[in-house]
Amino acid sequence: MNFLAHCLLADHAALQWQVDPQTRQGLLAGAVVADFTKGPVNLTWPQSLQAGVRLHRRIDAFSNTQQAIITSCERFPLRYRRYAPIFVDLLADYFLSLSWDNWHSEPRTIFSAQCYAALTTYEKFLPDHGNRFLHYAQQQDLFANYHQWENIQLGLRSVLRRLNKENWLAEVNECAKSLQISGQPDFDLYYAELVQQLPSWRELLR
Repeated sequence: MNFLAHCLLADHAALQWQVDPQTRQGLLAGAVVADFTKGPVNLTWPQSLQAGVRLHRRIDAFSNTQQAIITSCERFPLRYRRYAPIFVDLLADYFLSLSWDNWHSEPRTIFSAQCYAALTTYEKFLPDHGNRFLHYAQQQDLFANYHQWENIQLGLRSVLRRLNKENWLAEVNECAKSLQISGQPDFDLYYAELVQQLPSWRELLR
């Protein structure tokens, strides 16, 4: 999952776990903070933020075993298969944006503003590069605009730059574009399965 999908899963969890608004904010923030922090969860952090980070990591661990995600990864040529899970994560936000009304009753713009507000509340727990991302996301309203393919392209470029594989960009982008139709049913399956798992993960609030 990428940023938007992780945040919406955190929101689903907040609803299913019947938490208060402050805890919901921590879960939303943790959904993103987890991407910018490694190693053991910091036990001095607010409990809800810790839970959000743990939820993010539980989702990632579970999604590695999901057949629909494996199927999506196998749609990429063998040359790129090792990194396909990262590409599929980016595509998840695209497919979620396109099918948003199936998963949430509020517009993406309203939900994205709630995510930025939660992150701003907990921004001191983000490293510098996390804060730079937050400010960029707010300026571009990135979370509300993953249905725009250029944002997926930018995400792919950023990933390949970090992997030192920028020479792959044109072909990886073409492979990703080829999944714009075939990848949606995969997403619908694996996202629904993740939502169904959330009630059994309430112990992450410990």
